[in-house]
Amino acid sequence: MTKWFFISALTLVIVVGLSGCSNEQPTQPHAEQRSGLTKVAAKSWLTEQDDVKPEVWLIEHEAKDADGKTTTQKSGEIRRILIEASEKFHDTPRMIANRAVQLEDMLKDEGGAETAINLITMLNSAVAPNRIESFGAAGQQYYNLRKAGFTGDEALDALSRRYGSRS
Repeated sequence: MTKWFFISALTLVIVVGLSGCSNEQPTQPHAEQRSGLTKVAAKSWLTEQDDVKPEVWLIEHEAKDADGKTTTQKSGEIRRILIEASEKFHDTPRMIANRAVQLEDMLKDEGGAETAINLITMLNSAVAPNRIESFGAAGQQYYNLRKAGFTGDEALDALSRRYGSRS
């Protein structure tokens, strides 16, 4: 009986001891995990945890690509453009900024020269609210038209005919 009691007690101590040992850090709520990013640097994608505003990120991205030349557009103007796109395409300003930079890069690979800020402005003017599922979808269609040989104006005209206002 003593041997059984000793084995049971030892097993209990080991199980309790192992359950208390863990190398895992306590998890923090998602909203509290911030990246601390306040400058563009080499960052090619803006995450929800980054502490930089999408309009500032776009301005710094454009300035970086222009070899240090500053953009003439102000933060407030770009914020307004992002808000308009956000309402029209039902995407967040952060996601629109990311997709616009991604589209800019794709077009550069094909010889295009459009900037992310200009792409947001152009797609805002070509597509009416609630006519296409997202900014990414509009950008993809613009890219496909450009890749098919359309000029920028021709691609925007085609998008406007298809997704513009029905009035």
